[in-house]
Amino acid sequence: MDNNEVIPLLPEMAVFVVVVEEGGFSKAGKKLGLAPSSISRSVNRLEKGLHTKLLERTTRQVKMSTAGTEVYTQCKSMLESAKLAVKTVQSTQDEAIGVLRVAAPKAFAKQILSPLLLDFMAEYPKITIHFKVSDLYIDLIGEEIDVIFRLTDQPIEGLISKSLTRTQLMMCASPDYIEQFGEPGHPDDLEHHQCIALGEQAGDNEWRLTSANQTTIVKANNRMSVNHTEIRKEAVLRNLGIAIFPDFTVQPELRRGTLVQILPDWHIAGNYSGEVILQYAQSRYIPYQLRLFVDYMSERLSKLSFNKIVPE
Repeated sequence: MDNNEVIPLLPEMAVFVVVVEEGGFSKAGKKLGLAPSSISRSVNRLEKGLHTKLLERTTRQVKMSTAGTEVYTQCKSMLESAKLAVKTVQSTQDEAIGVLRVAAPKAFAKQILSPLLLDFMAEYPKITIHFKVSDLYIDLIGEEIDVIFRLTDQPIEGLISKSLTRTQLMMCASPDYIEQFGEPGHPDDLEHHQCIALGEQAGDNEWRLTSANQTTIVKANNRMSVNHTEIRKEAVLRNLGIAIFPDFTVQPELRRGTLVQILPDWHIAGNYSGEVILQYAQSRYIPYQLRLFVDYMSERLSKLSFNKIVPE
């Protein structure tokens, strides 16, 4: 097969890789923005051009044939080489242009990152941002994300990590709740209070607190559980109980005095706390727009200190 026969099949090979990795035509079409029928025709053209069957189709899934497995490996390598070629060119550019795919947890994205992201876009108008906001685990490589923000002391291994600042969890209640029910002086006192838990996974109602010389785990007496920061905060502001928040989500209320920090001398372990880390894939060729973004966010976020509250 000469170049004239191979070149028309290159787009079909790329589509074939996505079909295999997504597990079907519908999911591949959703990822590529194409109809499943168009995806199916691309695979058919590839099979016809190679004179071999690549996929075994059923009503529920597609499965690679023996030949399909070998072709997938080569097509995947071809696609990675093409991506590397693009990155090579982008890394040598000195113009801020291109696409950046960014991911971050919901509360951090809304309250901290979004304003900075919009400032970045205003400063670099030729850079297009695809922003994915999710509290679920995101596979940076598999979901083709360029850079991800995580709040953790355990960064994803195998990625470049840049620590920007720190965030911690705070336990809060309203002044009216404290006046009515009293303020806990020790974590053990929480069993006599109404609590509002995250409710994202099993064990979210078990609060682990550490002081200088002891660690205790309290099973919260949940009046409510909800995996949405703003709803939990509204419940606390309405005097319905005590809840735990990432510090950056309650700064305005703490400054105004509408929320009060509970047990400030105790460290609270849990998700959405620790280092604010920016991570991206290792590569010899870092696109210019990604380098700009990393430097920009590093400068802006390193100036923030979420746990220092100055009253208004």
